[in-house]
Amino acid sequence: YEPDQLDALVKGEPVGENDPTMRGGRTGSRAAVVQALYESDASGHPAVAAVVRLATERRLGGHDIEFATRLVKVCEEQRSELDSRIAKVASQFPAEQMALVDRNVLRVALAELEMSDAAPQKVVANEAVELARLFGSESSPKFVNGVLGALLG
Repeated sequence: YEPDQLDALVKGEPVGENDPTMRGGRTGSRAAVVQALYESDASGHPAVAAVVRLATERRLGGHDIEFATRLVKVCEEQRSELDSRIAKVASQFPAEQMALVDRNVLRVALAELEMSDAAPQKVVANEAVELARLFGSESSPKFVNGVLGALLG
């Protein structure tokens, strides 16, 4: 992405017709949740309101908005438990020092696996790596893959 496109992504705005964050289904839902959690961390505003807004802007269907809302609630309600699980395998990167994107991608993946209608573990892990590639730094996909690999075996 170019700098102006990154600014648009941070603001939750589309960056073009091929914008990967505009995909529907669970992929779009997960992207909206990662962005909502990032926005909440940065602004202090509730992530639930942000995820509904982002999912609606992306024209996600009702089931996908409902999935995104449930997923963000699990992330918020189980934040300390999720962070503890992450810290066990990423001890050199305490949650408060970890990059916001990486931390939130990991939270989303682990939270989804807690849900009764979760996708298979491998799918969730692959989606997390793709979200890290999309929103994170150059090293984010490798970091997320390593942490999830250690956690999920």
